Amino acid sequence: MPNILLSVKNAKKTYKGDVTALAGVNLEIHNNEIIAILGSSGAGKSTLIKSILGLVKLDTGKIFFKNNALLGKNFSRLRSSISTIYQNFNLVSRSSVLSNILHGKVSKVSSWRILFNIWPKADQYKAVSLLEEVGLKGMNYNKRVENLSGGQQQRIGIARALIVSPEIILADEPVSSLDPETAKEILKLLKDTAKKNKISILCSLHQVEFAKLFADRVVGMSNGKIIFDKSSKKLFKSDLNKIYK
Repeated sequence: MPNILLSVKNAKKTYKGDVTALAGVNLEIHNNEIIAILGSSGAGKSTLIKSILGLVKLDTGKIFFKNNALLGKNFSRLRSSISTIYQNFNLVSRSSVLSNILHGKVSKVSSWRILFNIWPKADQYKAVSLLEEVGLKGMNYNKRVENLSGGQQQRIGIARALIVSPEIILADEPVSSLDPETAKEILKLLKDTAKKNKISILCSLHQVEFAKLFADRVVGMSNGKIIFDKSSKKLFKSDLNKIYK
């Protein structure tokens, strides 16, 4: 069995109005493993990802990274090993391609470098090399990202996630704003890059077809609970009927 990189233990979260987002969720993510979370809106997918990031405080339950509970200072340890890819790209539209990639390292450089946009040369070289890795070789890295297509912007988002050499990437609906063909290309890029660099991924998706092509494991959620957790190769219609009613 591969080593456990991150685990969620009995995670519970209820929002105001007695809305249950997580109802005792248990999940393990292993090294170099890609997991897709499926479920309808309100199933708890985003809350689970946000709780791992520390953006949502659990009512009860714990999250462990390499067997260490993420409490207090331990959250900074996860932050230095984790990257995030967003649904709406979360780029600075009026900034350059290079600047947006480099902003993936804001937690690791001095604030004055960020203020004056003076990044270490090694980081700049790595950012440029990542353009080739995400399929944008030869792109003008001084170009504003607002002038790029949606697919190109998400490739920039992936490059930004990779610049910190993460051990795990959390992606919340990363292709929902893209057309189906571009979405497939982006997910294939993300999968190939993760396998090459031995990065684990936890990714929420709506599209069943994409999950089966992209993930090693598929987790189905409904009403804050995990309904199934199985190999993508063993995902059947009967499983999907349990989460999409």
